[in-house]
Amino acid sequence: MSYRRKHIKPKIKHLRHTKKFFQKPLFWIFLLVVIIIAVLSYFLLFFSKFQISTIKVSGNEQINSQDIERIVQLDITRHFFTLSSKSIFTVDAKNTVKDILHTFAGVENVQLIKNFPNSLTLEIKERQPFLVFCTNEVPTRCFFMDGNGIIFEPLQSIPAGMVVLTKEDNSKKNNAGDQVVSKNVVDMISKVKKNLQDAIGVDIKEILVSNYLVVTTSENWQIDFDMNSDISAQITKMNALLQTGIPADARKKLQYIYLQYKDRAYYK
Repeated sequence: MSYRRKHIKPKIKHLRHTKKFFQKPLFWIFLLVVIIIAVLSYFLLFFSKFQISTIKVSGNEQINSQDIERIVQLDITRHFFTLSSKSIFTVDAKNTVKDILHTFAGVENVQLIKNFPNSLTLEIKERQPFLVFCTNEVPTRCFFMDGNGIIFEPLQSIPAGMVVLTKEDNSKKNNAGDQVVSKNVVDMISKVKKNLQDAIGVDIKEILVSNYLVVTTSENWQIDFDMNSDISAQITKMNALLQTGIPADARKKLQYIYLQYKDRAYYK
């Protein structure tokens, strides 16, 4: 290795001027990117044209629109240090829908639509009463129950003509928004109710959910269904018995019909 290469070149390299970090092009590129992001963020978050100014609620009948809007207003407001924003770009639709469903047991479904640049539309689907569910508490509490087995509206009195459902084992304290019976059980009840009306023109008055589905008719006789067996097959047996085996005048003395057995129906 030459003397110049070994001793002179390192000293020359050491004497070269080192650029400051702000003199490097990369620094200015980075700074420009940061400024652009900051300006764009401020524009999207705080520009007045993007601030939610209108909330439209439709489809609701029982639930007050202002109560729904109040939940939405809380959800869409974002705080950044001392500044607050209601930018349409920060609206979390899924979270807002979740909060509405959690707050209002009577709401079955919500669709939130963003209308750029500054409005929201909420389409509400309310639960419809299928029957009345009453607890085993003292005093008894009753609620409307929808077609999914979910209770939603507390009742002071039972509306005329409504079917009342209770559960034999109901130690849990039920509240609005709880699913008290499965959708499968609700479907069974719906089929039984329709077939009784179609076959002999009799309505359901009360239902007890225990090991069996015990239906009390408007004529005050009962039908016991096995919830673990094919409900359609049991309904077929019930219709055959009521239409051919038990005359209409004999139903005045009828007490119950058992449909749990596979081979035949029993009655007394």
